[in-house]
Amino acid sequence: MLGSIAAALVGIWFYNTAARSGRPAVSWAVSGVVVYFLAALLWTLAITPSVKDAASHSQSAALIFIVRYAYIGFGVLVAVLLNGWLNKSADSE
Repeated sequence: MLGSIAAALVGIWFYNTAARSGRPAVSWAVSGVVVYFLAALLWTLAITPSVKDAASHSQSAALIFIVRYAYIGFGVLVAVLLNGWLNKSADSE
């Protein structure tokens, strides 16, 4: 649920920043959502299993939080970095 809300917010943000970089708004918003989901999937497949194993042995609240929600933060971080980098290069042209 929170991941879907974050994806929608990323899409809206990319849509609103498309005009600044001269890109088509809808395709830029879709690109942002795809970047978010790919980063979240990468996190889920690469990092979550090892953290989940550690969390099951220690029952640490921080590890359980990471297992449940860190993919959202990683997806948003990658989307923010990509949007900033691509808009920076568009601004310099």
